[in-house]
Amino acid sequence: MPPPVRTGRRVAIVGLGLIGGSLGMALRAAGGWEVVGHNRHHEAAGRARKMGAIDRAEWNLPKALEGADVVVLAVAPMAMQKVMADVAPHLEPGAVVTDVASTKGDVLAWASAILPEHVHFVGGHPMAGKEVAGIDAAEATLFRGSTYCILPGERCAPEAVSRVEAIVRAIGAVPYYLDPAEHDSYVAAISHLPFVAASALVASVTASPSWRDMAKLAAGGFRDSTRTASADVVMHRDICLTNREAIVRWIDAFTDELRGVRDLLTQDLPADVRQAELERYFANAKEQRDRWLATRGAEPVPEQTAAAVPSVREGLGQMFFGRRSGRKS
Repeated sequence: MPPPVRTGRRVAIVGLGLIGGSLGMALRAAGGWEVVGHNRHHEAAGRARKMGAIDRAEWNLPKALEGADVVVLAVAPMAMQKVMADVAPHLEPGAVVTDVASTKGDVLAWASAILPEHVHFVGGHPMAGKEVAGIDAAEATLFRGSTYCILPGERCAPEAVSRVEAIVRAIGAVPYYLDPAEHDSYVAAISHLPFVAASALVASVTASPSWRDMAKLAAGGFRDSTRTASADVVMHRDICLTNREAIVRWIDAFTDELRGVRDLLTQDLPADVRQAELERYFANAKEQRDRWLATRGAEPVPEQTAAAVPSVREGLGQMFFGRRSGRKS
C-alpha cells in the first residue's frame, strides 16, 4: 500500500501549455497553493512565469518535483507514457499524481504499470479548452463552471481522490466521477467525433476546385462547425491513437446518420413524405440541442433522451413498416 497522502500545498505542473498554464493560473488565483512549473521548452516555462501561471519555473525535472505534494502531468496523451517514466524516480512518497489527458484507458494502465507504489495516481480530464494551444492562450477562468472528470487509479487512497477534488473545486470546476471505459466512449462522442468531423468537413470542402470562390461566401455556419479543426494537431493525433475503438464506433454511427439523410434526398419518395421527414429530422435535432443548452449546468432532463430520437432511416421505416425493434448498436 502507498504511504499516507502528503498534505502540503506545493503543486508541480509538468507541461505548461493551454491546460497546464490555465491550471496554474487558476490555482494561484484561488490562493494557498505554491505552483512550480516545468516544460521541456524553456521559453514556454519562462513565459508561464511572466504571465503569472506559476510561482517559479524549474528547468530541471527532478528539481521541479522536489517536495511536490501534488504532481500534474499536463502533456499530450502519447507523451504521457514517457513522462510517467521520467517522473517516476523523483516522486515524493505519498505524493498525489494526476493528469489532464483527454483519454483515460491507456493513461490509467500506464500509471499502474510505471508509477512507483509509493505514490497515489488519480486520473483527471477537464472538459474545457480552446481551438488554440500554448501558454499564451492560458487563462485563469478556463475551467470555471466546466465538468472535470475524476478517475481514481488502482492504487490510491480516498484522501488522494479528495485532494484532486479539492483542486477541481478550487479552480471553479465541477467534479464528475466515472469509469475509464465510460469516459472514453462518452468523450469520443461529444469531443473527439466533433473535431474529426470538423477536419473532414474542411478537407472535403477545401479540396474542391471552387474553394477559392466558396471561401468568399463562408461565414458563421462554416466557421462555427469547423472551429475544432484549428485546435492542437498533436493533441488530436494522440487522442485518436489512444481512443481508436470508441472513436470508430461513433464515426460509424455518424456515418449512418449522414447516409440516412442522403437516402432521404435521393430515394424515390413522394414530395410530401420527403418534406415531412426532413422537417422531422431537423426538428428532432433542434429539440435535442435546445434541451441540452437549457440544461447545461443542471441535472439532465429525465424524459426523452437523445438515444430515443429516431434516425432518418428509422423514421422512414416507422412511416412505411411500423416501428422497428431498435437501432443497430
